[in-house]
Amino acid sequence: MIGPEEDVGALRRTVARLAAGQAGLRPGVAELVATELGTNLVRHAHPGGYVLVRTAGDGVELISVDHGPGMPAGALAPGTGVAAPPARGRGLNAGLNVVRRHAAEFDCYSSRLGTVVYARLGTTDPDAAGGWRFGAVDVPLGGDGESGDAWAVAPGRRLAAMVVDGLGHGPAAAVAARAAVGAFADDPVTEPATLVKRAHEAMRGTRGGVLGTCLIDPERGELTYTGVGNITGRVLTAGRGIHLLDRPGTLGTHLPLPTAHAQQCPWEPGSTLILASDGIRSGWHLDGHPRLLRHHPAVVAAVLHRDHGRPTDDATVLVVRDNPSAA
Repeated sequence: MIGPEEDVGALRRTVARLAAGQAGLRPGVAELVATELGTNLVRHAHPGGYVLVRTAGDGVELISVDHGPGMPAGALAPGTGVAAPPARGRGLNAGLNVVRRHAAEFDCYSSRLGTVVYARLGTTDPDAAGGWRFGAVDVPLGGDGESGDAWAVAPGRRLAAMVVDGLGHGPAAAVAARAAVGAFADDPVTEPATLVKRAHEAMRGTRGGVLGTCLIDPERGELTYTGVGNITGRVLTAGRGIHLLDRPGTLGTHLPLPTAHAQQCPWEPGSTLILASDGIRSGWHLDGHPRLLRHHPAVVAAVLHRDHGRPTDDATVLVVRDNPSAA
């Protein structure tokens, strides 16, 4: 959380540790961007906000999030969602333009409910030039330490995606989640029901967990999903939402593998997939966020986490969208 000025220094030091050794970063750039984002929260967001940071490719990804009051008129260039040219002085516009100038990718979404600023430092995400865009947030309980949730994506002609939630939270839950991610990494582009079986075996010896996984085949116009436990999934397409159904059960325990059934639904050009752990309230929605789905998937994920996250658990949101114009 960023509240008083001293929190900005703590953020800068955290980012400096993550940025050390990342080949795509020039010295001091990540720290400068972190300082600008943190300072904007102190000066313009009430009551403060927070910055999510992770390594990404050869650089780092920063997402600044606050609960309002939103940017004043003129702070964003009309129709673009990005910072307008700054006026004289060191106001909000000037700070965001420093961030934008140093970012390989930049996006911003603001409404009366708050503002999310996304900046990827380093080289551009190589998948951005292909047919897929995806982004996620994974926030541990309390905002610090290890998360018992995890997510993974394998883009290609087809795309495989997964969100896993180790039982409970903390290091033991993280061990369970990493075991499932390892099974995904071994062969992600397969039938989701097969991945569930492999994850079940990989998670034996851990405390276990729940998982939702899918395979998107845009050539066939189809998404296939299998879920065990309370992972929430939806496909937003052609102005409607399709709920992805899970089956009760827990993977990795001594009990037999829960019955895993595949669900198939249409995948049309421009569709969006959202998977969320139970750290996100199941009744989440995008009401009050016009044009949000036009923004970077990481921005969408951060808005959903901000507005619907539970303070009592790890929380993960993964957003995947196809990008037919790039393909």
